[in-house]
Amino acid sequence: MSIDPVATLLSLLTTFGIAAMIALSLNLEYGLGGVPNFGKALFVSIGAYTAGVTYTRLMPLLAGQEALTPCGANLGQALQVRTEIIRTLPVVGLTNFFVTLLIAAAIGGLIGYLAAYPALRLKDEWFLGLVLLASSEVVRIVVRGTEPIICAHNGLSGISQPFLWLPTPFLRTAAFTGLTLVAAALCYWFAQRLARSPYGRMLKAMRENSDVATGLGKPMARTRASVMIVGSAMAAMAGVFFVTNVGFASTNDYVVGLTLDIWVMIVLGGLGNMRGALLGAAIITLLDRVTAITAIQLDMLGSQFEFNYVRYILFALILLVMLRYRRQGLLPEPLDTTGAGKLLARRPPPSSAPGEPGKRAAA
Repeated sequence: MSIDPVATLLSLLTTFGIAAMIALSLNLEYGLGGVPNFGKALFVSIGAYTAGVTYTRLMPLLAGQEALTPCGANLGQALQVRTEIIRTLPVVGLTNFFVTLLIAAAIGGLIGYLAAYPALRLKDEWFLGLVLLASSEVVRIVVRGTEPIICAHNGLSGISQPFLWLPTPFLRTAAFTGLTLVAAALCYWFAQRLARSPYGRMLKAMRENSDVATGLGKPMARTRASVMIVGSAMAAMAGVFFVTNVGFASTNDYVVGLTLDIWVMIVLGGLGNMRGALLGAAIITLLDRVTAITAIQLDMLGSQFEFNYVRYILFALILLVMLRYRRQGLLPEPLDTTGAGKLLARRPPPSSAPGEPGKRAAA
């Protein structure tokens, strides 16, 4: 099997950009705020399900056409309509994509708030982790059995990236890769600014000692719910990129394993360090692609060894080793989150005024 290095690189960069956005969102929630979100797959899936609805109901209306039911007897015709709109009406396709991002962010943030606020009023925030873990599977099962969203267990195809109108496959892939990396860079910039702001320092104070922060008048439940809004909205937007990159919406892509992969990324890279989230996303993306290609190669050679399961063993070993020997991650959280300390260190000491003790001693 021959491998196209350019296409492989673009695919890796696209996958890395999507993983980076999700890892940054979890690092905001847990790395800064100490909120254990074990339902990250839920918020990624919200973006995918939103795209399934907008691509089948909203995009035809933006193009001045009738919105067809995407499932059942209209499956083939609805798929053709979606594909033709993106190919022939680039403005409509791009508009629908960016509107989908906004809708997904709004829905994701709202669900994150509704799920988090009641649970975070309890003293033990790990209860929220269990609530979100169960909610992720409940929503997945409900969507899998509900046809109007993404055609139930059959899934929904034709959710294409918005550059399908470009003339060559290379240009389409490169344009979408560039857009994904720009979105990831914006998420990183926003997460860094948030971490270095007074709000980010308040989140860290609550993470380190919630009793002290509450005693100082900080609204712990409301603040942690607000970071859940930000993280959930970011993950839902990443879900839109995820499903348009794959081109097919299926509930099988949003299982608990996706959440565990994101947790490995931030534990490996460094909790509370946004650069660490990027590093962890890059390493796990590369390992995932290497194991997938190796599994295909072994299968073509007639090997009976099921190499696909090696990735789970490898990720579990990474998690165990990091938790045992380097809990701070490869890039530990920086202690100096503002430039105040460096600024004060560069300032010269104040000189003594005439008649002060320091001046008399010098004399």
